[in-house]
Amino acid sequence: MAILKEIELPSGVTVNYHRVVSVNNITNHASIIEIASYTSKAKREEEKQALENHEGMDVFIETEYMSIPYDEDLDIISAYEYLKSTEKYSGGSDDLI
Repeated sequence: MAILKEIELPSGVTVNYHRVVSVNNITNHASIIEIASYTSKAKREEEKQALENHEGMDVFIETEYMSIPYDEDLDIISAYEYLKSTEKYSGGSDDLI
């Protein structure tokens, strides 16, 4: 699962494929969503293949940690729903593969 949306980073690099890497709930304090953004879905696929085959890769990944108010029920699915409610990711489409 991922969000497909073109976003230009402050560096000028354009990323188009955004996936939730992890969700960390710090009890009664905060929930943290780790998001990895890639220049394309193809580059994410290249990363997956390289990791599976223990090979090197040339893949740009922008990582963001978004801290939100604590939500004990936050999981990967609800993290995606939350992201799509933010200005940065609103209007993005789901990539369910």
